[in-house]
Amino acid sequence: MGSSKKKSRTQIVKEILDHQASYHGDDAPKVSDYDYDMLVQQLYAIDKKHGIPIKDTEKVLGVGYQIKKEFREIMHVKPMLSLENVFDTNGLDLFFSRVTDYLKKENVTEEITYTAEVKLDGVALSVRYINGKFISAATRGDGAVGEDVTQNVIGMTGIPDVLNTNDGLIGLKEFEVRGEVVFLKKDFFAFNEQQRKVSAKVFSNSRNAAAGSLRQLDSSKTSSRPLTFFAHGAVDNGNKLKLFAPSHSSFLLEAKKFGFLIPEPRVEGLGTDSIYSFLKKINETRETLPFDIDGVVIKLDSFSQQELLGSTVRAPRYAIAFKFPSQVVKTLVKGIDIQVGRFGTLTPVARLEPADIGGVIVSNATLHNEDELKKKDVRPGDIVEIRRAGDVIPEVIKVVPTESCKKKRGQKFKMPTICPVCSGITERVDGESALRCVNGKECPAQFEQALIHFVSKKAMNIDGLGAKVVKQLIDEKLLVCVSDIFKLNYSSISSLERFGNKSAKKLIDSIDDSRTTSFEKLLFSLGIRHVGLETAKSICKKIERFEDLFSITEERLLEINDVGPIVIKSFLNFFRDSNNQKDVKNLLEEVVFENPYAPSKVIKKNFCTEKSFIFTGVLKKLKRIEAENLVVEHGGRVVTSVTKNTDFCIYGESPGSKLKKANDAMIKVMSEDEFLQKFNE
Repeated sequence: MGSSKKKSRTQIVKEILDHQASYHGDDAPKVSDYDYDMLVQQLYAIDKKHGIPIKDTEKVLGVGYQIKKEFREIMHVKPMLSLENVFDTNGLDLFFSRVTDYLKKENVTEEITYTAEVKLDGVALSVRYINGKFISAATRGDGAVGEDVTQNVIGMTGIPDVLNTNDGLIGLKEFEVRGEVVFLKKDFFAFNEQQRKVSAKVFSNSRNAAAGSLRQLDSSKTSSRPLTFFAHGAVDNGNKLKLFAPSHSSFLLEAKKFGFLIPEPRVEGLGTDSIYSFLKKINETRETLPFDIDGVVIKLDSFSQQELLGSTVRAPRYAIAFKFPSQVVKTLVKGIDIQVGRFGTLTPVARLEPADIGGVIVSNATLHNEDELKKKDVRPGDIVEIRRAGDVIPEVIKVVPTESCKKKRGQKFKMPTICPVCSGITERVDGESALRCVNGKECPAQFEQALIHFVSKKAMNIDGLGAKVVKQLIDEKLLVCVSDIFKLNYSSISSLERFGNKSAKKLIDSIDDSRTTSFEKLLFSLGIRHVGLETAKSICKKIERFEDLFSITEERLLEINDVGPIVIKSFLNFFRDSNNQKDVKNLLEEVVFENPYAPSKVIKKNFCTEKSFIFTGVLKKLKRIEAENLVVEHGGRVVTSVTKNTDFCIYGESPGSKLKKANDAMIKVMSEDEFLQKFNE
């Protein structure tokens, strides 16, 4: 359970931005939608209390996310805004009151009616048409500019190439249709089953699967996945949309004629009382719908009335999203296991009779920690309520009393006094709720999790080393310490299960690419408790060589603003451990640094100086790390991807796609021999 201590505004903003990056940038949320929404509500409440204008709060929250640099940018005709959320009838009553009061002030005499439609749990997309022909498609991005995913959506179900109308678009030359890309439940199940068959990533919810599929750099991957687009709105350049569709409901009817799918169930022309009846009906039947939803969207129907209300910098004033609570189901606890995490945390996990929650089959649910386990008193054989929200492990809410439960329950589960994986000593530090194994990386479970962290995207970013592959390589005794990752070679892995020639070569290339790194990324990848990426950056600004971290003093660390006593203790304990020192020294023999903090030094100038190099293939006369160090020693830079700013591509045997990309970009290419010969000129 979390601490009851109130968070500061700065802490809340940081958490919100971190969760936005995980949700939008990585398509991998760390908390439920509800928990995120509650953080946003806390921020609004704090700002209201301190007199901070709503527009300033909304600027902090933003609309979407920073687009990936690999995509071309597309400017939206009008910004793609977010919707304000409410979670109960009080919030909805307040929305209706605001709308009514505003329209009265504007002397509106026409009847005020609303539409309501299911809120699809998908990925926002804008599709552009000129003279009825499909031209381009873009994600929400930051609201003003989105990612160009045109090639990815060609042929997608729900996106017609040419609109099915002869006269409906007279005078409407260009407009954007807004909507959501989703996996239908049946398609999501089939997709995940295919992923299992080929030992690929299995997604735990359809929204993140849709986001990851839509934003593929390889459009063929997107087209191979059964995505569906539903239209729920539009804008146009000439403001002529309302000439043929004066209301939201009439637009949706036209959209169906054009060939679009629209969100249904939906209702229109309703007063406020009828809206509440619709909400109740949808919440009761949501599990029967063909797609996942997380609420209902309520809008003023009239476009003219919508224009009068307008929008804030973040959301329209004429629409609201009523968010449903997380889905809850009942199931049987078959047993309770203990999972050991990266820092030795022992977490009790309930093994369940598989249950379907919102289209996801759930067979495990967290019990969080020893205190939570005692509080809820969950035992094997109990019937429990569980809920799942977002791409996070489901949790047990409570035990459901039953007649059989009253007569005879299973034995109370006791947390182990020793680690169930390595039989090491466990301890519980004062002030913490977690029981921990003290064996560190000597514990196989902690070592495995440490490796998974080391290769993760924000750390060393090694593609192809997922959790299953890491475990496989550990079982094969190919990974005994972290630095063994850099000793993997094609011959050692190509014959293993899950690997073929291409996947083995791709993994080795990715490992080689990761050798060029920065001080802060390597420090973060070591997985020191309480040392996140930003803290690692702050610490690395204090050193000239990475080896300086072995002897850095507590006094020096105290000079850093965002480093406190807890971080310092954890940091110094790590670097004072002889096994950790050995591991880090082994790693330093395998990597080369691009360090922006190191002071300038005298370099040996030659053809490398101020030039960027990329390496591909297997070098025979030098280790890859030796070749990269040669470049750095002579004032050059080593990069990991081919761009217009790359100066040289050095290739060895069996070069990968980078050589072709370099040739296509007319970048100077050299063999290993030619590269070495240049040093003798």
